[in-house]
Parts: sequence; structure tokens; C-alpha cells
Amino acid sequence: MAITSDMFSRCCVEIDLDALKNNIREIRRVTSPSADVMAVVKADAYGHGAVIAAKTLLENGANHLCVATIDEAIELRDAGIDAKILILGFTSTKRFDDVVKYDIDQAVYSYETAKLLSDAAVKANKNVNVHIKLDTGMGRIGFSTEPDSGSVEDIVNISKLPNIVTYGVFSHFAVADENDDDYTRAQFERFTSQIEELKKQGVTFTKRHICNSAGIMRFPEMHLDMVRAGIILYGLMPPGCPAPVKPINLIPVMSWYAKVIHEKKVPAGTSISYGRHFKADAPTRVFTVSIGYADGFSRHLSNGTFELEVCGYRLPIIGNVCMDMCMLDGSKMPEDIKVEPESNVLIFGRNKSADELASYLGTINYEITCLVGKRVQRIYLEDGKHSVLLN
Repeated sequence: MAITSDMFSRCCVEIDLDALKNNIREIRRVTSPSADVMAVVKADAYGHGAVIAAKTLLENGANHLCVATIDEAIELRDAGIDAKILILGFTSTKRFDDVVKYDIDQAVYSYETAKLLSDAAVKANKNVNVHIKLDTGMGRIGFSTEPDSGSVEDIVNISKLPNIVTYGVFSHFAVADENDDDYTRAQFERFTSQIEELKKQGVTFTKRHICNSAGIMRFPEMHLDMVRAGIILYGLMPPGCPAPVKPINLIPVMSWYAKVIHEKKVPAGTSISYGRHFKADAPTRVFTVSIGYADGFSRHLSNGTFELEVCGYRLPIIGNVCMDMCMLDGSKMPEDIKVEPESNVLIFGRNKSADELASYLGTINYEITCLVGKRVQRIYLEDGKHSVLLN
């Protein structure tokens, strides 16, 4: 069932939960049977709605969840989700009481912060799971895997802290979505070597995980105990990623729509929008559309060649994108095509990928879905029926 203009007020994204179900099942199919799947639902599930995405993913093959912040984790707990949730990076030590209270797994990459987390756990008389983060070549956060760095000693000491459970160990590939396989394999070697050294010191882990979306598809021998699925959950490929080892049928989950809110014919010489950067060189059919940069529709799209789809015709943006509106040049549309008031305008969707918009803006599809604004209505599609859910 297609989105119709009477389903939303000015602009919306359709979130296809059936596509999301397909994608997690496909990821489960191509993942090693011995490896759990951790679903990445940070940044409001890349703009798709964290709570409903998390519930759907857990019901269809995901085993664990991961987020970026303590507040993202608490949102899931408050929604009744009791699966393991890992915070992938930094949490202020001032929030460690919440990490313990809400039974959240925490990434750890220094002894000092682990000690403070231990103190919080002891005070609450509870255990807390930590995942030791190793820096194998990303250069962001993590214990060094360089020889003589002192990391092994620090991690051994963390494992001995009271009420700390060294549940997991992980790292992150830097270029698994590129052809630099030597670097990826070197990262994996650093990762497994450090784990082996820790094992000699009596430190073992329930879950070892290093594969991101590209790693899942390209390096099945590296799946270990768990993989972390991110962008592929939402039906998009990491940009430029080489072909997967096993074919995988991913379906884009998000489609973005706005409306035609005004149509007029302007004479030659008429300027359009702020700054008067567009002037019609002939009589021009102009459509005003209910989307702007406050919705996450970048002002960098102003007066360019990127096209939105109206009644099956792709029409370029003219003039500056405004906070709440933008304008399209209807010259490509035959004059006899009547556009009804509040007709749908497609920004991207299943047949007009978010990658097209990302490429035009010189960015990646991850950023495009994450930037869709909070005021953009979310409409969920499941089993052929649409619903608006508060999540």
C-alpha cells in the first residue's frame, strides 16, 4: 500500500517494518550460525525510530542491541526492552550509576574509568558487564594493541575489579568496506593476538566481535562470537563496498515524502527564493514543496541539479532551499499533466535511493537517514497497513 498525501500533514518518512524484518533475517542467514547478531540502533536507529526498530529486530533474529549513549539505552529500557544493550563508546563517569541501574553493558578503554564503574557497581551491589575496546587501527578509542603498551596489564587488572564482568571484547574495522583487505586482515590479526595474550593471563570473554556491516558480508571467517549489523539493517550498503561473499537481498526501509503546496507559472526574468540566485530565462512552471532545511533537507541542495519526483517526473530544485520549503522547476513536465494540490513529492525511497542524495551532497547514506528531522512525521508500514506510532 503506497503512502498517500492524506496520511501526513507536510512531510513524512515511511518506515517499512517488513523490509526491516527481511533485512535482519537476511543478515542472520549470511552470518556464521555460531555468531550472535548485535543490531546497531544508535542515533534513533539511524533515523528509523529506535524503539520500534529494536523490538522488530529482536523479534526477527537479532540477539543484542548497541547504542552510542546512556540516554539511548535508557529509552530502550523504559520501552520494556530487556535484551543486552551495549554502549559502544564514551559514557561520563557521572552517569555510571545509571549504567548499573539499567543493566547496560559498557565499553571500557581505560583502567581508571573501569575502576569508577566498579565502584558504582559495588555501591549498588550489582554486577556490570564490560566490553573491552581494543584499537586495532581505527585510531579513535580503545586500548593500544602495540607491543609493550601496557594494555594487557591494564585489562588483566580490570578483570580483577569487584563486580566487573569482562563479558566482551571488540574492535572496529576501518576499511572493511574498501578493497584494502590487507589492512582489514592486519586489524583482525592484532585483535586475535591480543585476545590470545589475554587468555594466557587468564582473561577470557563470552563475546568477541569485530565485524561491522561490511565485515559481516565480506569476511565470514571473522564473525567470531558476534557481529554488529548497522547500515545493512536499514537496507543500504556501505558506500563503495565490494560485493558480499554471499548474495544478500537488502530492501531499503526508509522513504521520504513531501507535498506540492503551491503551483504557479512565472514569466521570464522572475527570481525565485532568498538571494535571487535563480532567475527564469523563460516562462516557467514552479512548484513549491513542503520541505526545507529544518526537516534535514540540506540547504546545499539549493539551485542545483538534484531532482525530486512529482507525478513520475524528476524536477530540479531552483533557488535557495528555505527553512520550511523549496521550489522545483516544472519545465520537464508536459503542460497537460495536472498536479493535484498536495500531490506527493518523493525525495528518496526504494526506487530512488538515499545514495543518490548522499552522492550529490558528497556524503554517505548513513548521514542522510540520520539527518531526517524530528518534526518529520514517521509512518510505519507493516503487513500492508500504515500506522503512526509514538516511539
